[in-house]
Amino acid sequence: MIRFGFIFLAIILFGFPSETKAVDLSGKRVEIIVPAGAGGGLTRNARAMAKNFSKHIPGNPTVVVKNIVGGGGQKGINFVYNKGKKDGTQILFGPLNFVGLNIGLPGIKYKAKDFHVIGMCCGTPFTTIVRKDIKGGIDSREDIVNKSGFVTGGRIPGGNLGLFSRMPFAMLGIKNRFVVGYKNQPKLKAAMLQNEIQALTTGNPGYFAFYVNDTLKKGDGIALFTHPTLDQKTGEPRPVTHMTGVPTFLDYYAKVKGGKPSGDAWEAYKWKATYDQWTMSMYLPPGTPKNVVGAMRKAWKDNWSDPATQALYKKGNKTLPTLLQGADADAILNNFKSMSEGAKKYFAVETGIAKKNRKKKKK
Repeated sequence: MIRFGFIFLAIILFGFPSETKAVDLSGKRVEIIVPAGAGGGLTRNARAMAKNFSKHIPGNPTVVVKNIVGGGGQKGINFVYNKGKKDGTQILFGPLNFVGLNIGLPGIKYKAKDFHVIGMCCGTPFTTIVRKDIKGGIDSREDIVNKSGFVTGGRIPGGNLGLFSRMPFAMLGIKNRFVVGYKNQPKLKAAMLQNEIQALTTGNPGYFAFYVNDTLKKGDGIALFTHPTLDQKTGEPRPVTHMTGVPTFLDYYAKVKGGKPSGDAWEAYKWKATYDQWTMSMYLPPGTPKNVVGAMRKAWKDNWSDPATQALYKKGNKTLPTLLQGADADAILNNFKSMSEGAKKYFAVETGIAKKNRKKKKK
């Protein structure tokens, strides 16, 4: 009994051994799991982040990027959540499906609150691009409001690459058909070049890697508008200083329609631009010891503060990242379910959930 008392007192004073033991990953292999195809912007940024990550992790382990594709982006996330190693050697790099978690999208086998968030990045804008010869051709970005019946491409239901095209088109009253299944931005670009699709949205790294000096420079496409992150506290767009000549969607809407948007698509857009643009976030699986979580959070912060990592990121993105950690990152995870009924309705229709639910009720 006395011995138990000493053990109990030691736990109170010093914590459980696994929570206080120094982390040392010497000789280990740390896998950065990316739930998307190898050629896209998410993987490009994962590689930029990973290049100097080792020197900030205790023990300086080997760090590699590993793509796990499938299940509409959920295979990799499900793997880390359910089977990921809890010693810091398997880390998720990418966004959770916040839309799907709100509306019950099939295939999601994780709970956001159970992940250990290391840090969130990067809050950069998405950009919507169309072929210049779309439906008879356009001479300016304002002409798109007179077009309809074209095909918009995306990666997964509920994903940013599709929805940041679809939501604006809905608010502008532009009818289009939506096709998903393109596993990364290179596949979307190839589909646009073949005229299989006529509209798409790209993330910030994809915009500079695939379009600025090719499709847009050649005059084969037009960048319609950008989609900056909305500040969670103010609801205002975060300033975009590294892209010139392309209006934000809200500025574009005010010019062609006047005023501000409204309706379910607008509710969905506001929510997505607030909570779902931190696409380069990093998570450890449930059950990871506190000492490992703490060590990885410090390594993440030190790595992003490293001038070499910043230079690599800026090379591909033309700007420095916006970072969230601690209370700011927790605020995203704690509040992403504060989705309005209008937004839920829009996403349910857009992802096909509403149609499936109607069929279930008829049975």
